[in-house]
Amino acid sequence: MKVRELFERLDERQKKTVMRCVERCGIPELEAEIEPKVNEDAVKFLKVLSNPLRLAILKLLRDQWLCVCLISEALQQDQTLISHHLRTLKSLGLVEERKEGRMRFYRAKRDVIEEYLAKVRGELLGE
Repeated sequence: MKVRELFERLDERQKKTVMRCVERCGIPELEAEIEPKVNEDAVKFLKVLSNPLRLAILKLLRDQWLCVCLISEALQQDQTLISHHLRTLKSLGLVEERKEGRMRFYRAKRDVIEEYLAKVRGELLGE
């Protein structure tokens, strides 16, 4: 879609205001292409990371395997809450789980995180 298409939808007063800007300084560029839709995977990733506790968990797990009890202790949070956030992170594939006997250990999946970051970069920077 071109900016001009959006411009044509404006009421007359809005069109006059925008045209004054176009005439004075050349912005907005009316022939520029824009894409208002956003990649859903990028949105889901950003929603998950918007919680500071989940971001902290991912940071702790970026270089090592840790169990819920150690994550809980490091972040001074209840184990149940940590488990809940780990399930959310697992649902997007951001962490992997490893069972050792009755214990479960978690580690961030760097490759998956990189894929999501690339999607966000693509949305925000056009890369």
